[in-house]
Amino acid sequence: MISRDDDVGLYLHVPFCDRRCHFCGFFTRARRDDRVAAFVSDLLAEIQLHGRTNTLRGRTVETLYFGGGTPTTLSSGQLLSILEACRRSFVVDQAAEVSIEANPASVEESFLRALRQGGFNRLSLGAQSFDDAELKAANTPHTAREIVQAVGAARRADFANLNLDLIYGLPGQSLSRWRANLDTAITLAPEHLAFYGLTIEKGTHLHREVEGGRLNLYDEDALADMYQEGRDRLKAAGYLQYEVSNFARSGHVCRHNLGYWTDREWLGVGPSAHSYLDGARFSAVASLEEYHRLVSAGVPPIEEREVGTPDLRLREAVAFGLRTVSGVACTSLRERYCLDPIERFREPIERLVRDGWVVLDGEVLRASDDGLLLADELAVALL
Repeated sequence: MISRDDDVGLYLHVPFCDRRCHFCGFFTRARRDDRVAAFVSDLLAEIQLHGRTNTLRGRTVETLYFGGGTPTTLSSGQLLSILEACRRSFVVDQAAEVSIEANPASVEESFLRALRQGGFNRLSLGAQSFDDAELKAANTPHTAREIVQAVGAARRADFANLNLDLIYGLPGQSLSRWRANLDTAITLAPEHLAFYGLTIEKGTHLHREVEGGRLNLYDEDALADMYQEGRDRLKAAGYLQYEVSNFARSGHVCRHNLGYWTDREWLGVGPSAHSYLDGARFSAVASLEEYHRLVSAGVPPIEEREVGTPDLRLREAVAFGLRTVSGVACTSLRERYCLDPIERFREPIERLVRDGWVVLDGEVLRASDDGLLLADELAVALL
């Protein structure tokens, strides 16, 4: 694979939560002060290690994304020290998008004001629902009232780029309750809204409930109706769809997440974080103990690595790119991988175009409106 010199993203995984939601399949641990302090020390050491070894080869970091877990279980001082370490160790664009995920119950105005003044400029609240019964069933640590309070605190703290995450298909959620969630979210006027269909991840509480026959899920038709309802309602409210599940006011797309779907590379730090650099995909160990041992020894905490080939990376780029409304720019991929996407996928493209799922407009391949509903199936056809 040819080394790249374009801008990159930086993802930082903070693996702590005050309570584990029933749908969460990410690597998380219960928050304890001693555990958090040790982790912050280790994360700073990993960041410095990447800086010393020039992992990014001087490439400019244009987006930083603090995810989890719940990053806001850390103090503002800890979060700002991590951000400052990134600036010292990497070439960070002065206009970088700096995002942080937050649980609505874990933020107050003074905390958010400190983050905003320290350089964070995008806040993503994991609202999930505005129905307290749904939130309780999902075991979230917040209430609908706390979501509204968190939005108000964010605005007073001068956050002008705010996202709300919602989930549809929650157990017991009717189409009318989903509409109510959407309407409440729209009333709060965030710059960005994202909604995701409930997925049952192995090892989660919901997975055990399904396996034990104690929980019945919605069928695909019901989920499709909810998805379409969300898309129609957000469009009517002036939000522009730019990816299967993501909608934004003009100028407020999430640049970091867009990079995942448009073949931009990124470095992930923290336990379980995934990276994609110079054509290689690799992931960190999903263990605080092993993470500490390796970082303390000055060893990158990598557990798995896949070097890949130009053909594999081309297939991934096309499959992920079809999740975006703008589609896949075949010219840039042809130049990057020395392979012609249109020729490489001629048979599935012709079939999908004939069936109305994708559109080939010159050098741009994109999903049709109906095709966006089947983004995962389109990916399978190409991968």
